[in-house]
Order: sequence, then structure tokens, then C-alpha cells
Amino acid sequence: MSTPAIAYFASGGSGADIAATGTLKPMEILPATTGTSTARLYPGKTGDLIVKVKNPNAIPVTLLRASQGGGVSVTGAAGCTNDSGWPTTVGTSGVSMPEAVALDIELAGGSTKVLHLPGAASMSLTSAAGCQGATFDIPITVEVKQ
Repeated sequence: MSTPAIAYFASGGSGADIAATGTLKPMEILPATTGTSTARLYPGKTGDLIVKVKNPNAIPVTLLRASQGGGVSVTGAAGCTNDSGWPTTVGTSGVSMPEAVALDIELAGGSTKVLHLPGAASMSLTSAAGCQGATFDIPITVEVKQ
């Protein structure tokens, strides 16, 4: 003979929860006021880029790669022109960041890091002679992951 089982639950409940993901704020690319380049830029050669990256997020991220993010601006030279229509129209400087640079660098939330990218800038052999002694501003885009 079997005995039936009887159960009684004295309390019950239900509930709901919401999970949300935020959107990462873009990294801030700032002029590097510290650090020095060991490789200068000459026609037909590469030179170093030094940039400062700030993570405005509260969480850490990994910097994956850096690449050129816009046209090059030129200051301090006559006869050396900007890349105002980049990438379809380029100026006479011949300066660019021809290839993306792999990084794989951890950057804590709220922190800033100076990156030294050896050989990341290039100047073509056809650069205008007026570009000698100029300063070049290469906009940089940094790809990140959480």
C-alpha cells in the first residue's frame, strides 16, 4: 500500500528583474605633452607617433588598434597643404598613417595612457619641399573592446 504525499506551500512569490547594458563613451585622443619620438619623419621614411588616450568610462577597456581617422593638418610651413578632403583628396604633405597598429593594451576606467607608436607615420617621396620643418596633426581613431 502506498501513502500519498501531500505538500503545502505557505508562501509563494514572483518577481521580475531588468538587466541593461550601457554604451561605452568614445576614447579621448589628446595631444601627447609627454614622451619623445626617437624617429623623425623624412620623405620616403617613417616616423613615430606619440598620442595620449583617455578612457572616460568607469570600466576598463582594451585598446585593440589605432588607425588614421581623418585628414592630416599642416602648420608651420608655406607650400605644404592639408588633407581637407581626406581620403579622396590629399594635400601635398604626403604624410599619413598607412596601416593600423595593433595595440592589445588594457586601460583602466578613468585613466590616461601615453602611447608611443614606432614607425606609425609615413611621409611620401613626393612630399612638397615646403613641408620641411612643418608640424603634422594626424587624427587617430582607437578601436576598443570591453
